[in-house]
Amino acid sequence: MATTILSRAFKLLSLIQLLSTLVACTPLVLTEDGAFEYNASPLQPRQSGFFSVLGTPGDGTTSVQPRLEIRQLQQNADQWNIYLLGLRKFQNMTQSDRSSWYQVAGIHGRPYIAWDSVQAASGGSGGYCTHGSNIFPTWHRPYIALFEQILYQSIQAAVAEFPAGSAQRNRYNTALATFRIPYWDWAAIPPSGQSSFPAVLQQPTISVVLPNGTTTINNPLFSYVFHPLSASDMGNVVPWSVYPSTLRSPSTRTAKAVSQNSKVASGLDQNRPNIQSRVYNVLALQNDYDDISNDQTDGDSLESTHDTIHTLVGAGNGHMGQVPYAAFDPAFMLHHANVDRMFAIWQALNPNSYVSPASNPYATFWSRAGATADTNTPLKPFHKDSAGNFWTSTTVRSTSTFGYTYPELVNSNTTSLIATINALYGPNATAPSQRTRRSDPLLSPRRLRNVAGAPLFSAQRQYIANMRVQRFGLDGSFNIYVFLGAAPDSDPSTWADSASFVGLTGIFTATSSVQSEDVKASATAHGAVELTAALEAKVKSGEACGMGEKCVGAYLKEKLHWRVSKLDGTAIDVENTPGFEISVVWAKIRPAKNQYEFPKRVGGYQTLIEATEGQAGGLS
Repeated sequence: MATTILSRAFKLLSLIQLLSTLVACTPLVLTEDGAFEYNASPLQPRQSGFFSVLGTPGDGTTSVQPRLEIRQLQQNADQWNIYLLGLRKFQNMTQSDRSSWYQVAGIHGRPYIAWDSVQAASGGSGGYCTHGSNIFPTWHRPYIALFEQILYQSIQAAVAEFPAGSAQRNRYNTALATFRIPYWDWAAIPPSGQSSFPAVLQQPTISVVLPNGTTTINNPLFSYVFHPLSASDMGNVVPWSVYPSTLRSPSTRTAKAVSQNSKVASGLDQNRPNIQSRVYNVLALQNDYDDISNDQTDGDSLESTHDTIHTLVGAGNGHMGQVPYAAFDPAFMLHHANVDRMFAIWQALNPNSYVSPASNPYATFWSRAGATADTNTPLKPFHKDSAGNFWTSTTVRSTSTFGYTYPELVNSNTTSLIATINALYGPNATAPSQRTRRSDPLLSPRRLRNVAGAPLFSAQRQYIANMRVQRFGLDGSFNIYVFLGAAPDSDPSTWADSASFVGLTGIFTATSSVQSEDVKASATAHGAVELTAALEAKVKSGEACGMGEKCVGAYLKEKLHWRVSKLDGTAIDVENTPGFEISVVWAKIRPAKNQYEFPKRVGGYQTLIEATEGQAGGLS
């Protein structure tokens, strides 16, 4: 009997010691009522010490895995289920928690408070995000890794709720080992019969598997619900200070507004061919980091294309359309993971071009306007270790640092990567095979247009409409529409329906900006709309006489038109758009010989003066 009692006591002591060890090094913490609760930050205390942004390696996952396109991730039932469960847990965290959805989204913009003890700089204003900056691509890389890290931990917590040792829990743990956040490819031709805007982002509810069976929950990809909504945190700026959840193309400016995702889908589908062409131009024809990294230089850039997606998804004063509120929308990280993917692909194609010192015109929470940034500038507020050291552009140069890559970069070389980009975004791009088992129920017949947007360059010419404008001139984000033919004077919400519509470029900024008056008056942004493919179609139909400069110059002088509209649908006269100027540039292009080559620009761009000369907003 004594031996039995001693044996049981020894086992109990061993169990207590094991539990103590687990509490110290795993995501479980002991609550005051004696229950175990998941700790969202197992590698550091929740609110004390610096948060080490490590991506999935922060959870002991050492392998590098690809982030998948969201429609591809849906095909893996187990990974898809744990993704949704993790998102729900992430969004349900107390908003005061440093690791909460609210706090992480707030890094980008409002409520303009310190995160991870990184205080405001003298002369700083707004959120931490860097726009119009040479470190725009690099700053967002650790930001996305932070999101991925906390989501991974949230998924771990969700999986831990399934019965220990069960086949289901074992399956989910296996799925978790290779899980990385998905991206949304808004430039590629969508699967046949589907919108560019994935149906799953448009559904208010969604089915998931929980430990007690299958059920329907509020879709965490549809919106984020503030709990609570703080009007002061939103700057007391209507309508965002009254919306109880994130919205896309809101139906009204009141608390009762609902998202109109079908309108968002229409806008994306109408612009997708031109967006595809812009992406192809950046990846295939631009090889200077300074040009593609931000919208401060003439011509197109990765940032400018990114801006256009923001204004399309955030139409009608939705959250995604304004810098201070954008990151609260679940679409934000899907969008930015794709921007990071574009950047990673561009890096693989141009490994020797990277961040060079440049003055950044805008203030952020952590830097003053005019501050110079280079490869060693700290990417605040993202700490790389508990000692308080920050990530820099130098240390985030490789995606593998954070434990991820992208499908196009797995076991690829330059030749195979070029072929992949041609297949995705080139002139002969095609829609991928059906990625989901059903067609998009939210897709209207007029949007069933899978048309490749990249030009053929068969006439060895490229034409681009470049726009420059005062970024803060209209007190909020706005769009510039380009037409070849009669420009509509009707409601701006119908402009993209016009047969003459070619594409738009978005200017992504902030209502009630906290930038200084000097910065507001001097800050510019650049955008572009690719004209080549549309002009090739006009030549093919006989409407234009050819692709030479004389033919195109004469055609554009008569047919090229443009309009400006704020995201709330207010049309703005070009004359009343501060700093607005549009010009057309052209270049000679040597077409690719096969799918393993890119076309090549021969010489620099030249201005086609007559295309816009003498018109409102055109060259004088």
